[in-house]
Amino acid sequence: MIRFLPAFFLCAALPLAPAMAADCSDPVTTLEMRICAAEDLKRADAQLNAAYRDAKAAAAEADALHEERADGGAVHHLREAQRAWIKLRDADCALAGFPFRGGTLEPVLITSCHADLTEKRTEDLREIAQTLRH
Repeated sequence: MIRFLPAFFLCAALPLAPAMAADCSDPVTTLEMRICAAEDLKRADAQLNAAYRDAKAAAAEADALHEERADGGAVHHLREAQRAWIKLRDADCALAGFPFRGGTLEPVLITSCHADLTEKRTEDLREIAQTLRH
């Protein structure tokens, strides 16, 4: 009987799964805040990836118009800039969580910071793509 208890509790919790969906228009609990922050980050990350692909294509177009350069060209510099930005974002957001270090709000602050900075970087990448094409 005891070996079936975990399965029983899992089955008993399944009807509660839809109730776990958060109302992100007004998150109240820390769990809701975490869920909503994660959803925001997922959306922002998808937009960032699309903007990066576009900026990379624009960089490749710019590289095709110019001679091979010893410094690697636009695609190389875009890749290096993106890698550096990821390190900066991660460090900045780790710092943003410090006021609530070890508490339940720390991951909310970190994830929200990731989403905010990702949205800003997406705009930067869009501007980079536009600039490279003109």
